[in-house]
Amino acid sequence: MVSDGPVRPRRSDVAASYDRGVDAYINVWSAVIQPPARMVVAALDLSSTATVVDIGAGSGAMVSVIRVAAPGGIVIAVDASSGMLRAARDRTEAKVVQADAGALPLRDASADAALMAFVLFHLGDPHAALLEVARVLRAGATLGTVTWSSESTLGAFTVWDATLTEAGAPALPPRRVDKGLDSRDAMAETLTAAGLHPTKVWLEPLSHQWTPDTYWQMATGSGMNRVRLEALDEDVRAATLGRARQRLDTLEATDFAWAGQVVCAIAAR
Repeated sequence: MVSDGPVRPRRSDVAASYDRGVDAYINVWSAVIQPPARMVVAALDLSSTATVVDIGAGSGAMVSVIRVAAPGGIVIAVDASSGMLRAARDRTEAKVVQADAGALPLRDASADAALMAFVLFHLGDPHAALLEVARVLRAGATLGTVTWSSESTLGAFTVWDATLTEAGAPALPPRRVDKGLDSRDAMAETLTAAGLHPTKVWLEPLSHQWTPDTYWQMATGSGMNRVRLEALDEDVRAATLGRARQRLDTLEATDFAWAGQVVCAIAAR
């Protein structure tokens, strides 16, 4: 049967992008998107000895936040990206597991809470992943999620993307699909369909003022951009990067002003 829904991301594509973009994620992007994830961890209302599964843990940015909330607990960091998990292993004391969100190597009813911050939109089947989370959560346990509602398109991104496209850098299969996850009602319905009970769903704004230098660091270090650039001949890639930098340096500060909004949710098992 042919689906009329959006083409979903493939695990291999998503993992490959994150594998190539570890440093930029840690050094530039992670801090921009952490605030709502921290709010969700606080809203989980963890006991001091909770076992928490951080699904899509990436470099482990939320592990220390979870540790503060549950100092006597256990944090299990799960991710599909081996590069991100190496960073999590080096930077945290979490138990690190490489696995698919739809096939968690955990026993039934073995966790007190789970976190899926900026994860569901990367998955081939968000519903199946939520069913899997429900399986590993104990009765009365909680799940916290963060998904994208909207974000602005930077003038700087438009220039960067056009420059790569002109050079022949290929478009990539989707790494993120927000449909069904991008509003309070949509998230409540998605969680409910997986047998979870939304207790709080709210919106949080995000904003960031990039500079030409920090945006350059992000653009050239992003896993998706590195995949596109790697498809170019070495000389063409060098020329493309030079042209992109020249164009970005002519832009105004407003072209580097970014804003977004996320959907935060807490649901009970």
